Amino acid sequence: MQATKQLRGNCQCCGRDQAVKNGKMAKHGYTKEHGWFNGVCSGEFFAPIQVSRTQTDKIIADITAEIPELLAQAEQVVMGKLLPAVVVTGRYNQRVTIPYAEATTYDQRHARDQMIWELRNRASAGKTFIEAMANIANEYHGKPLSEVAKKVAPTPVGINEVKILNGNRIVSVRVEGGSVFYKPEGLNTAWSSYVSTTKWRNLATA
Repeated sequence: MQATKQLRGNCQCCGRDQAVKNGKMAKHGYTKEHGWFNGVCSGEFFAPIQVSRTQTDKIIADITAEIPELLAQAEQVVMGKLLPAVVVTGRYNQRVTIPYAEATTYDQRHARDQMIWELRNRASAGKTFIEAMANIANEYHGKPLSEVAKKVAPTPVGINEVKILNGNRIVSVRVEGGSVFYKPEGLNTAWSSYVSTTKWRNLATA
């Protein structure tokens, strides 16, 4: 019998509330392109924060140590003791990458300013992240996992399904992502329009 309940907890690496499977976080933090998972959060290898915060505390310690290094590098750039290796120059689709020493004074200054901004911005983002993760760990560690009802996946939209739209019979001809392409039933034409899969399911079945 298929389980109707799902255990959920907070990820030790990103803090988000996700499903828990076999004592560890389910795969999450990804986009799905061409049938492949991209950008999977490393939290899938660890227990939820409710059970353990070891990995969270390690991440916090690592980023805490990195922040002063990033700020120090930014100051090195300000003083001219650390310079970008290359400069990106040009306009739009004609942009090229050249060695820093070969760039104009303007482009060199812009590259230094960009480098300073990136270093300081990374440090600021790191500070915000570790504060958020510490708050999540302090709030949820030691508490029980939540149990919720599993969402029932909607029935996939098929080809040649017939629905009623504005009093007319229409038939699905293809499905792409969240869109259902359709045409009038019985009409042999390449023309088609589309609606969302949600709207298609809500149409009356012919």
